[in-house]
Amino acid sequence: MSEGRSTAERFGDQARIKDVQALKAFAHPLRMQIMEYLNDREEATSTTLAKHLGESTGQTSYHLRQLAKYGFVKEVEGKGTARERWWRSGGLNIASEDAQSLAQQSPLLETLAERQVRSGAAKLLDYMGRLAEEDPEWVAASGNSAVSTQMTHKEMKALRDEVWDLIDKHTDAAKARREAGKTEGRRRVRLHFAFFPLAADDQIKRATRGDGQ
Repeated sequence: MSEGRSTAERFGDQARIKDVQALKAFAHPLRMQIMEYLNDREEATSTTLAKHLGESTGQTSYHLRQLAKYGFVKEVEGKGTARERWWRSGGLNIASEDAQSLAQQSPLLETLAERQVRSGAAKLLDYMGRLAEEDPEWVAASGNSAVSTQMTHKEMKALRDEVWDLIDKHTDAAKARREAGKTEGRRRVRLHFAFFPLAADDQIKRATRGDGQ
């Protein structure tokens, strides 16, 4: 268990957005598309990204360099040449202790969240659209659910941390087996988990009246 660890500490190996400057650097539409492609495909060159996104290599190269300044992307070591570099995602960490401050300073955090939700929904819909033709074993291993219940903030945090621990356990084990050469039958998979409180009655009333000051 990881009791006592902040989200910043837990995801310390990922690029952290803790100020508006970093948020602005990430929240460019093309840069978010680049990050989405790298998260889906794992690695790419500026040429690959240009072909996929319908942009020039000059544009993708420029935005990769800007992302690299903040650690959002990292060069793949031992792969590529001086003229054709390979890139991978450096991850993205908006720690719980930073999120509220960022939301108070800039609407870009909401823009970023909206894109992430839309992207996640699009991928789930894509999967449902090809469900009839999917491998039955992959279908049996998949899942999609939503749960609402009554909790205190301490109970929700304990649940969140335990789920994160479980994700770490299984993804680390899968990575170790892959690096040991056990690559047969592997595919990129996407996990989505969100923990948040629903709006309280008084918050709903204020939003309806438009006076949520």
